[in-house]
Amino acid sequence: MRRGPTTFSLVLALLVAALVLALTLGGFLSTRAGLRALGDSYGRLVVATATSVDALASRDDPAARATLARLQRSGIRITTESPPPSLRRVVPVVEEVGHVAGELLGDPSRVVVVQRPEAQIWVRSERLPGHWIVMQAVSFRRQVIRSMLLVMLFAGLVAAAVAALAARLLTRPLERLAAHAPALLGGQSIQQHLRGSPREVRDLADALGAAGEELRQSARERELMLAGISHDLRTPLARLRLALELGDANDPGRRDAMVNDLDELDKALAQCLAYVRDGSDEAVRAIDIPTLLGQLMALRHAPDDWHYEGHDDAVLHARPSLLRRALGNLMDNAEHYGAAPFRVRLQRAGDELSISVEDHGPGVPEDLLARLGQPFLRGNAARTGACGTGLGLSIVKRAAEISGGRLQLANRSGGGFSATLVLPLAARERSPA
Repeated sequence: MRRGPTTFSLVLALLVAALVLALTLGGFLSTRAGLRALGDSYGRLVVATATSVDALASRDDPAARATLARLQRSGIRITTESPPPSLRRVVPVVEEVGHVAGELLGDPSRVVVVQRPEAQIWVRSERLPGHWIVMQAVSFRRQVIRSMLLVMLFAGLVAAAVAALAARLLTRPLERLAAHAPALLGGQSIQQHLRGSPREVRDLADALGAAGEELRQSARERELMLAGISHDLRTPLARLRLALELGDANDPGRRDAMVNDLDELDKALAQCLAYVRDGSDEAVRAIDIPTLLGQLMALRHAPDDWHYEGHDDAVLHARPSLLRRALGNLMDNAEHYGAAPFRVRLQRAGDELSISVEDHGPGVPEDLLARLGQPFLRGNAARTGACGTGLGLSIVKRAAEISGGRLQLANRSGGGFSATLVLPLAARERSPA
């Protein structure tokens, strides 16, 4: 595959093009300004010369004739011939001189500019009818072109050097960032290598570092999930295999135990799939929270152990399945590791809605509170989900983050444990951590 140009070459080309364009435009404008200045200066000189020659030609004395002879040797003469047609395009500066001279004389028709091939300026005599004063226009075209080429060449070299330096200064931070990108994605700090870099490069480095952290976190979660699935499936599968080898399929009690093992396997897989499919693609809808909580409490194994406290009219814009799963996990967790009676508390504070699930169990050791919600953190002290995969609170925490809220876990002062899901009333999405 053909490799594209480097950033340095692109920036250098753009800078050189910009400088060349600026130099060309500046040269054009300076040429126009110089043309007007030359036209004004030489136009006045042509008028002065023509007026003087015309005055001398009207006199008939030796001094006047001697002066006219000297002027003729310098290229100024008087003739009765008419101005010939031009054989080539008149040089712009000479044309400007003729235009200024005609305006100064008050009659532009008295001045004719001819190019044959040298430039000539013909001025009709005012005192001698039928006579023309002819002046040879000195041409500096070759010298001007040579000087302009030299100036442009020198300016181009300077512009190229400045553009190369500017391009190097602009692209060097990107090159350093590209060179240390693997280390940055690996979690290493490269701030010392980006000293003096523009703010955009440092922001890009921070974004790459955050992306690398998310990738590492995803990889850790996948590894934990594989390890958790293998561990959770190994024990029920071993019991099923032993039961089949012992021929326990015909024993009703053994058969029920095998069915329970299959149910446990199914719940473990369902919990893992729920963690992977975070529900972020589900559509947001208006949900009547008291009605949803009433339905979830009515589906518990012991509905009488559950009590509701809070508002009777609270509508939340969220993802229905994701919210139902999160609240169900909190209730499962309370029943599995807590003790009755259980309470669901609904509170509204500003633009947020708090849903708390409380129990009267032993609570959680203080040193484990900060770790709750990590994937596959298990054990009674960690109060994980009912299926034993350690993903119950992780699913709730991710659901809260996707909805733009948060999960708060704390031990109750009077004994027991409280899990509070704080969600914004209006839909506000946020990528899960």
